[in-house]
Amino acid sequence: MASMCTMPARERPRERLREKGCGALGDAELLALLLGTGTGGENALDLARRILVELGGVERLVREGAGDLARINGLGEAKVSRIVAAIELGTRIVERRCTQEHSARFTCSSDIWEAYRTRLVPLMQETFLAVGLNNRNEPIREEVVAKGSLNECMVEPREVFRPMISEAAARLVVLHNHPSGDPRPSPHDVALTRRLVKVGEIIGIPLVDHIVVGRKSYSSLRDLGLMG
Repeated sequence: MASMCTMPARERPRERLREKGCGALGDAELLALLLGTGTGGENALDLARRILVELGGVERLVREGAGDLARINGLGEAKVSRIVAAIELGTRIVERRCTQEHSARFTCSSDIWEAYRTRLVPLMQETFLAVGLNNRNEPIREEVVAKGSLNECMVEPREVFRPMISEAAARLVVLHNHPSGDPRPSPHDVALTRRLVKVGEIIGIPLVDHIVVGRKSYSSLRDLGLMG
């Protein structure tokens, strides 16, 4: 197995990290540090470079699941586990920071978008979230209601409201992503929103907004006047 020990010390990712910090390292170097070792005739840095070429960039690491990564030649279970764990840890840190900065209180649709886009944008399947709010519009309960395919997610209103009733939520917002990247709501999104509005009125937990998350922007059904 090839080793990075044959590289000049100043070019090795670990030494560069120690001397210059993470910001000085490229994507392949950071990935090489996660991989630890290479495979066959490749050292860890060569392997990292090949992985990024095959995937089409570091952003695809976030979008690929463990099973997809495992199909890349040279990535065994241990390496895949380290990559997935590192991505999840980084996502949680950013997500919690965004939540602290933007969602202490939801005052408009952009607050909701800022709080949840880091989690929802990279996902390759539709995921539907329900977030219960208190009387100050502060999140008190979050529930993943459903996960679907690339372009469809089946949601039952009872699954949306059941956890909010038990939490005594005052109101509700819902969100889901469009893996295609296009945030425009579909006719199904509009119909579901109007069903949720009606159910919320009946049980006393009004739906505040439905946010559709795209790759670079979002749509608010309330802002668009589509709540019914």
